[in-house]
Formats: sequence, C-alpha cells, structure tokens
Amino acid sequence: MRMKSHQKNPKNPNCQNKQNQKATPKLTPQQLAVIAGLLTNALEVQSIMLDKDQTIEIVLVGSIRKKTKADQIAEELADISVADLISALMNR
Repeated sequence: MRMKSHQKNPKNPNCQNKQNQKATPKLTPQQLAVIAGLLTNALEVQSIMLDKDQTIEIVLVGSIRKKTKADQIAEELADISVADLISALMNR
C-alpha cells in the first residue's frame, strides 16, 4: 500500500504533515534581536500607543553599551533630589 505524500508516516520522521509545517512560526533576525534585547534587559518598553484604527505601536529603547560604575551609581541616585544629594555631600 502506498502512502500519499500529505499523510503522516509515523515510521518515517522525514515525512512531515503539511499542517505541522504551516503551524511552525518562522522568526526573522529582527524579531529574534528584539526578543533577545527584551530578555537581557538591553531593551525596555518606553511607550505603547493605540490609535483609533486599533493599530498598536510599541516604542522600545535601550543601549548595547555596557554600564559603567558611574551609570550604576546614577541609577541608584535617580530617586534622590539634587538638594538631598548636595546636603549629603556637604555633611560628609
């Protein structure tokens, strides 16, 4: 008995079902770069906009530059006011 090419043959792993081939998502290099950037925190969502036609726009920002020690300190001091920072430096 001959099997048709569109039927799945469990004994032959090379014979793929056409539906399975269509269901497999194909990611572009750009999509993979965005995913990697989000997962590694190199990218973060800055804004999400939805217009009247229900078109969505997501703005991502980030940098591939390694953070220096000064960058890390600046992030830690982001919630402190300039006046508090100057006062703390003067009282040192």
